[in-house]
Amino acid sequence: MKLCTTSNILRKRDDGTPVPFEESIRFAAGLGFQEIDLSLDTPLLTQPGWEKEIEQRVNTVAHAGLSVRYMHLPFDYPAAGDEEGWEKLSEATINGLFSMKRYGVSCAAIHPRSYMTEHYDEDDEYRKAYSFLLPFCAEAHRLGLHLCIENMRGAGRSAPQKISRFGMDTDILLRLADELDEKVCWDTGHAFISLQNQKKSILKIGNRLCLVHINDNFGEDDIHLAPYLGRVPWDEIMGALAEIRYQGSLDMEVSCRHIPEELWPVYGRMIAASGLRLIHMFDNHAN
Repeated sequence: MKLCTTSNILRKRDDGTPVPFEESIRFAAGLGFQEIDLSLDTPLLTQPGWEKEIEQRVNTVAHAGLSVRYMHLPFDYPAAGDEEGWEKLSEATINGLFSMKRYGVSCAAIHPRSYMTEHYDEDDEYRKAYSFLLPFCAEAHRLGLHLCIENMRGAGRSAPQKISRFGMDTDILLRLADELDEKVCWDTGHAFISLQNQKKSILKIGNRLCLVHINDNFGEDDIHLAPYLGRVPWDEIMGALAEIRYQGSLDMEVSCRHIPEELWPVYGRMIAASGLRLIHMFDNHAN
């Protein structure tokens, strides 16, 4: 199993200015990561010259001695009534699929369109998620690609249980993935917040699991900590991944946000070292 990290491992400096993409990739390479999950958003994929920008980013990854293993399709959702914004998101997602095909990235994470609500109607939310994903899945199939529908987070372990969201429940997520003939992305942090039994869920997903997003939290907010800094049950997760003979990479969806700039090297080493420990744990379970 290879060690992968998000291209957003560095985002903004202490003064709020963005970190150049090249610097983020050099940082990841220096920590020993082998692969990159290229994070995509709507502004990136709809700007003039977006194809050239993606090409430059892929080349930057290659020049650093890494490869693009996964992509994360845009999930910067506009307001519900913003029709122009939704058209832009759709355009960006299709452009993301073209980028996957061009650069040989066979699978990418995609979120179902879902929101937390106290008035949850499972059938209605399912129809909305299916309708949102259907055109992207159809285009992915045409291009010979896989989309990995990601499980979603809930409101938090201490929040009222009446607050719910589509994509939290594993059985419903699998029903959607099967109907769309797609794969699944399992986010460990989302699952912990949503009170999922991660071992049971991963075993149920089985060979439909194409991608894992590794991150930790305390069950309340989606803070994407490095493993062992929260309470996610890592041994049972890695044991379940070994049991289903998971074939993907370990995708560390952790960044240095909220960490002072002078501590980035220290925290970066923690991210990489915790990932390597999880891979060692996986290997022990597999053997």
